[in-house]
Amino acid sequence: MKPNQRQVLMLQFGLSGENKLTAKQVAQRLNLSHSKVRSAYGQGIKALRREQDKIKDYLAS
Repeated sequence: MKPNQRQVLMLQFGLSGENKLTAKQVAQRLNLSHSKVRSAYGQGIKALRREQDKIKDYLAS
């Protein structure tokens, strides 16, 4: 997963200790266009789905 994908997901899901942000708020925070944020979000989710089995094993242990 690329760093900007990770940042977008962290901000949108509120995983960095902050409240969840909308795509528009993430775009403003990272100085990206709304479409770049949506693209990074989609690619990040796809990357997580590819690693789904590893994530399940990690969470189960």
